[in-house]
Amino acid sequence: MSNRRSFLKFAGAGAGALTLGALDLSALAATSPSTKSVQQDIAILNYALTLEYLEAEFYAAFDNGALAGKLSNGRAKEYAKELAAHEKAHVDALFATIQKLGGTPVTKPTFDFSPLIGDGSGLNDQKFLALAATLEPVGVRAYLGQADRVQNGEVLTAAASILAVEANHASGIQELRTQLGFNTKPTRQTAIAPQSDASPTSTSVADFDGDFSPTPTAFWKPLSMEEVLLIVKPLIK
Repeated sequence: MSNRRSFLKFAGAGAGALTLGALDLSALAATSPSTKSVQQDIAILNYALTLEYLEAEFYAAFDNGALAGKLSNGRAKEYAKELAAHEKAHVDALFATIQKLGGTPVTKPTFDFSPLIGDGSGLNDQKFLALAATLEPVGVRAYLGQADRVQNGEVLTAAASILAVEANHASGIQELRTQLGFNTKPTRQTAIAPQSDASPTSTSVADFDGDFSPTPTAFWKPLSMEEVLLIVKPLIK
């Protein structure tokens, strides 16, 4: 079973049993101002911050961390460096915004990428880009899933700005995979980032090296907070 198949299997297990409290996200607004709308925005921002922590650590590992030696292609290395910087900037911006609203930023979790990479021995440029292609659409759809819940206009603008960059990441990664010959069927969709399939939240049938189109659709489909947490739960200790 491939690493990504394992990830998707774990993500689908226990659907419906996971609550926000499982990742301590339900209590993130405990020290925030008393108004319900501000509390809700802070909780959403802390949810986003948790996802950005995850992405930032993932790319940093391939940029200058323990997995940097796994990349040999110059363009793949450039992507790892650039995306690590972007995700770190997202972390910093979300952290500051939460504080500005009077909230307490969530502490960075301890991440475990072994459900995705195993012991790391089989990692290379192709698998790094396939993993990135798995993570980025989840981020896009996570932000989209919270858009109608955000109360503050400034918060919504900031979230929309980050969402746009995450979508750029998703498209750019797929374009690079195609150019490097890793994405041989760019019109095929996979279930982790479905754009037109009948089951838009399915996370059980995509294979590790699944092909994506860089520009697959006119509309992204949102994922709820609970659906996203089911996907990322195996990566958080």
